Amino acid sequence: MSISRDTIKALLLETLEEIGEDFQIEGLDAVDESTRLFGARSPLDSMGLVNVIAEIEDKLSELHGVEITLADEKAMSSTHSPFRSVGSCIDYIERLVAEESA
Repeated sequence: MSISRDTIKALLLETLEEIGEDFQIEGLDAVDESTRLFGARSPLDSMGLVNVIAEIEDKLSELHGVEITLADEKAMSSTHSPFRSVGSCIDYIERLVAEESA
C-alpha cells in the first residue's frame, strides 16, 4: 500500500497538535516541516517524542493497515536522526511505508 507524502504530513501534523493539546506543550500548535522534533530547540522532551512515535505507528496501522516500527535500532543509531525535524520524519515514514509495501 502506498501512502502519499501529503497524507503522512497531515497525519504527523495532526498528531503533534493533539499531543501539544493533551500535554499542554507550547510550540506544537503551529508546526511546519522545519519544526524540530528532537534536540535543544524542540518543544518536545524525550517522552513527548516517544508519544508522537507511538501515536504515528498506531494511526498508520489503524487508518492505513501499515505496520512499521519508527524507533528501531537503525533510526536510533543513525548519524542524522530521522526525528530531527518534521520534514525529516515525514521522509523517514514515507521510506518505511514504501519498504513495507514493496
